Amino acid sequence: MTTWRDHKGQVPLRGEAARAYEAARDELGIGYLILKARVSAGLTQRELAARIGSSQPTVARWESGAQLPSVRSLTRIAEATGFHLTVGLRRGEAPGRAFLSVGVQA
Repeated sequence: MTTWRDHKGQVPLRGEAARAYEAARDELGIGYLILKARVSAGLTQRELAARIGSSQPTVARWESGAQLPSVRSLTRIAEATGFHLTVGLRRGEAPGRAFLSVGVQA
């Protein structure tokens, strides 16, 4: 039986599909940043959870985008992974639409 991961490895995305995949991944936003910070720090979900006083399933939900962490949790994640947390708000291009951006810096 071929898994999706096996298939994806055998048939890499190209062109527009690759660009769309990258854009969608970036839209995961906060969860993807948490994942990148954790992996960069060489931590498992369980290790990060222990450092911030949370649980592994909670970290998994944050990384998948199923749940958003509080700013307090984001601060703890940044400290545990050696990053600096920046949170910002800006008015969106569409009238009445605002965006929240969160970034991490090493």
